[in-house]
Amino acid sequence: MIQRKYLHYLASRISGPGQRPRCATVFGAPFYCDDPLGVASLQRVYCDSHHLKDYLPNRPVVVDVGANIGQFAFFARQYLEAARVISVEPLPESHQMLLRNTPVPGDSLCCAVTDREGSVTIHVAQETTQLSSYVQQPDCVYRACHTVAARTLDGIAAELGVGEVDLLKIDTEGSEFDVLRSAPELLRRSKFVLVEMSVFRNCSGDLFQVGAFLKERGFELVALSPCRQRRPRDLDGLFRRL
Repeated sequence: MIQRKYLHYLASRISGPGQRPRCATVFGAPFYCDDPLGVASLQRVYCDSHHLKDYLPNRPVVVDVGANIGQFAFFARQYLEAARVISVEPLPESHQMLLRNTPVPGDSLCCAVTDREGSVTIHVAQETTQLSSYVQQPDCVYRACHTVAARTLDGIAAELGVGEVDLLKIDTEGSEFDVLRSAPELLRRSKFVLVEMSVFRNCSGDLFQVGAFLKERGFELVALSPCRQRRPRDLDGLFRRL
């Protein structure tokens, strides 16, 4: 299984980003990807996030900010058996693939989430679209950029009629603090927040700022991803409303 995965990855790297989308069947459901790390990242989501089932209620409502091609959204529907998944992805090419992996297209938006309405420039990472962001990293090589619409998360939630949220997941490669600051109302209605927190990388707010921000708004840290690196780029933190 592991050998097949890496052979699949090497073939993808040789053929380049312009290849036709591939379809893998995972737990009886199709998953489409054209990113070399698409299937591997879906596997990683299952490995890293299966513990969420111990915290969340049955049929949770999930908001996924930084959805990429729908890896976490797929996990939320198949494993967490989510009643609804709202996905937000700013990169147009990733959003097109996200739509193929989304049974409810109206719950999938193509825009960036920031603390003010307007527009931002998304820098597309050469290695994988998962590293794309409007916060540039000095150690990342970018192959293109797109100017995209920027919206607040509260504005999106109001437009889509999002009420109580069981899990707010944020993974935006360095701009997570901007996302949190854009959602004062939605945070009041969110039971859990799963957020990627920056450590040694450029960001809108590091793990100390994110942790303090959520603590001030009535959340406590209940789980933190382990890290054996001396200088980790980021850590995933799960926060629960008290």
